[in-house]
Amino acid sequence: MLEETIRALREKLENSAADTLEQIENLRAEQDGNRREAESNIQALRNNLEQQRSNYEEKLDNERALHQVARREAETNIQALRDTMEKMRNDYEEKLDAERASHGGVQRNSEAGTQALRETMEKMRNDYEEKLDNERALSDNGRREAEARTQALRENMEKMRNDYEEKLDKERASHDAARRESEANVRALRETMDAIRTDYANNFPTDKNKS
Repeated sequence: MLEETIRALREKLENSAADTLEQIENLRAEQDGNRREAESNIQALRNNLEQQRSNYEEKLDNERALHQVARREAETNIQALRDTMEKMRNDYEEKLDAERASHGGVQRNSEAGTQALRETMEKMRNDYEEKLDNERALSDNGRREAEARTQALRENMEKMRNDYEEKLDKERASHDAARRESEANVRALRETMDAIRTDYANNFPTDKNKS
């Protein structure tokens, strides 16, 4: 009767240990699944942030290219205007010289007309150069604003990535701590079971042990 009780107790302890081991394995599998899922989410976030950064940098490059094209076009227009004004001035001065040579009496009127033309051309040139300066300033402001937005985006993405990696590290640490605690509990249970077996074997030896 006593031996049957001991055997029943041993079976109960062994079944309990087996159940505990199964729970530990399930917990490990669940932790591994959670870790892989967290790492997959982190990787997906990194890929998404990298794609966003690439898109913004591409947009910034396009804006820079557009600003550069606009600036070159404006400078070309200014140069063409200068060339046109220079040609007009040369033509009028050449005409004035011809008039001076043939009509000395109308010299003053021609000079006054030429001076007025020069002033008009100078005003036109100043207006166009002022417009070009404004366009350059707008382009520079737009570029700085785009670069500031891109920098802010980079900093935001870096902060998000650091936050997620910190969270992942904490989850890993928590899983590791839980695993170590579970393994310690299993070892303690095994040691307790071994001690119980030894104690019962010493106090209630079987016929085989007696012989």
